[in-house]
Amino acid sequence: MSEIPLSKQTFLHNEIWLLTFGGAFQHVKIYKPNIKEKDKTTFRIALKNFVTEHIIPQYKEPVVEFSHILNLEGIVVFSEDWHEILNNGKLLIGVSQKLLNLALKYYWCLGEIAEPPHCPVDRIIQQKGLKSKNLVNWTTMAHIEEYLQIMHKIKLAAEEKGQSIAEWELEVFERGNV
Repeated sequence: MSEIPLSKQTFLHNEIWLLTFGGAFQHVKIYKPNIKEKDKTTFRIALKNFVTEHIIPQYKEPVVEFSHILNLEGIVVFSEDWHEILNNGKLLIGVSQKLLNLALKYYWCLGEIAEPPHCPVDRIIQQKGLKSKNLVNWTTMAHIEEYLQIMHKIKLAAEEKGQSIAEWELEVFERGNV
């Protein structure tokens, strides 16, 4: 496959981030009331730049789980600088994991990074993939331990099928024909 021209790559990356922010923020009240759209946009741009400049490049090579967890926590710490506009004064770990894991999934599917160690955790994955009745609300997940418990279950489910976590999630999440 030939290299993608810069204009097409820029377009695809912008689309990735539209989908990523939509998926990570759609069911969550991220912002405090009465926050101006300009401030929300400034935050999203800063967050996107932080992730694309400081985190995504690490994934050009395989990243171990410990480093991935540090990156998830790094997003939470980064967001604390935006406490004046964010509910909870920061992004919760559940939103952080959805944002990073979703972005990594897209970059991996484009062939720009190595396979990510985790996958996005949400209601669909818990219901369809884990057949879980006791769902953990990813939008309010505040502690890394909650996330790691779900990831452990996902890892076991993936191993049962002889798949990596990322491959398993692609199969489980498939939307079908649209």
